[in-house]
Amino acid sequence: MLATRVAGLENELLALELTALRVVAHSADGKPHPASSVLKLRGTELQQAVTELYVDLAGPLSLASGASDGSGVPDWARVSTPQYLNYRKASIYGGSNEVQRQIIAKTILGL
Repeated sequence: MLATRVAGLENELLALELTALRVVAHSADGKPHPASSVLKLRGTELQQAVTELYVDLAGPLSLASGASDGSGVPDWARVSTPQYLNYRKASIYGGSNEVQRQIIAKTILGL
């Protein structure tokens, strides 16, 4: 299950990178390509999925964010929940995911 989640996230990240290259190639005239909304949407979703994976891997140790360095809790586990909660905002700042979906619907799908 864990290997499947990691492989899935890795594949989605690779797909995002390839999409970014395609968008850059089609934005030669200096105007933003409509697919840049897809990049923002998928990028924020992937950030959130990765931080969620960290919390799942840390298990109960993820709740030890206030623990001292000498507590025996690994640093990555101690910061996993604060990072998870912090990255929830990624779907809001810079244009919410719903706004990006509307842009995609109008410019790419023609709805």
